[in-house]
Amino acid sequence: MVAHTTEEEQIESLKKWWGQNGTSVVVGLVVGFGALIGGNYWIQHNVAQSENASLEFSQLQDDLQQSRNDAVMTRGEHIVNNFSGTPYAVLSAFAIARIKVDEGDLLSARTRLQWVLDNSKQAEFIHMARIRMASVMLAEGNADGALSLINTVEAGEYLPLYEELKGDIYASLSQLSQARGAYEKALKANDKGDNSLLQMKLDDLGGEGA
Repeated sequence: MVAHTTEEEQIESLKKWWGQNGTSVVVGLVVGFGALIGGNYWIQHNVAQSENASLEFSQLQDDLQQSRNDAVMTRGEHIVNNFSGTPYAVLSAFAIARIKVDEGDLLSARTRLQWVLDNSKQAEFIHMARIRMASVMLAEGNADGALSLINTVEAGEYLPLYEELKGDIYASLSQLSQARGAYEKALKANDKGDNSLLQMKLDDLGGEGA
């Protein structure tokens, strides 16, 4: 996975990956774990759950592509509430959060992103939920809270995204030296990616004495 990309591209990549591999991966994990503890009913039930969740999420993707936001909300909540143990619930929570952000309902968006943080075991999902949560908090005017959420994270391959967001937060606080340093770290960590927007943000800060 390319380290520096937009959140929408990251989530779309994850959705495509699960669309191609999700059911087989979940089924494989369920069968493997079930073999350890025994119980054919448990295995069959969870395989059915993952398959049903996959079908529901496929419909949700169609709703997203057609901008049927009400349908996305209804189906997404259904997946989250009834298939919470599957990755499809996490992806549905992301979709709901995105719609809520577009509607200006940032509190509801944070609620769904917090659900991802509390329930997901996938590092990719956790990173993206944390980044999106901090972005929402920044939009709410809680720059200090946003910075606290991401400041001590082991970012790994997501370092460019975290540092760019830190730059945005510092800039909002008029801490231009810190913002400049964060943007420069993001650029350095993503030296082979498309940094045009990031470079523009850095240029807008002016020189060291600005």
